[in-house]
Amino acid sequence: MRENQKDLRKRIERAKEKSKHAAQMNAYEENQAEDELGNDEVQQGNGGQILEQWKAQDGVPNDKGQVFHGKKLKGMKRLGYLAIAIGVMAMFFTDTATVDTSESAKNALENQVSTSISAGVVLLQEDENLGAQDYTITHSSDADETKIWVWDYAAEDGDYVQVLIDGTPISESFMIQHQPKEFMVPSTGSVQIKGIRDGGGGITYAVRYDMNGTSYFNTAPEGEFNTYELVKE
Repeated sequence: MRENQKDLRKRIERAKEKSKHAAQMNAYEENQAEDELGNDEVQQGNGGQILEQWKAQDGVPNDKGQVFHGKKLKGMKRLGYLAIAIGVMAMFFTDTATVDTSESAKNALENQVSTSISAGVVLLQEDENLGAQDYTITHSSDADETKIWVWDYAAEDGDYVQVLIDGTPISESFMIQHQPKEFMVPSTGSVQIKGIRDGGGGITYAVRYDMNGTSYFNTAPEGEFNTYELVKE
């Protein structure tokens, strides 16, 4: 009887030890599971941060604020490009010609004729009506044709003229500028410079004839013309 009781006690003790061991194993496995879960959450959190950083580096907006900021930057860039374009155009269209104030230039304005002033010279900063003149040009050139140059000797303000030979246009109307425009005309006959449009202050222009090396400073009334009669001696 006693031996049976001892055996029973031993069995109970062994069962308790097994239960205790099993509980310890369960607790260990639970701790391991919690640690693994925590690591996964940390990795996921780090992955999210990395993803957000990647989006920021590559310019991918991750919220509405970033979208608005991106559009604002694009708008600022466009305004910058527009300002640069306007600046470049201003450089091209700004009149920076130097006015000749020499004694020869003063004589040319007074006489409206000069053999010492070359084509393209600017005599005035603003238009000044010198009065319309017609000229008879006598020369001894044997050439059938001669070059002429037409330019604006005052302000480039949008004056337009047209070149005619004996009343027939040889060119379209064009805006006179400081840069001379070249034409070939007969060495005898009538050359007319017709005023087409006044940009303001009168249509002031100059024309230089290659055959006699003379520049003429004139004013063409709008819708009318100045005549240069070329006569060979």
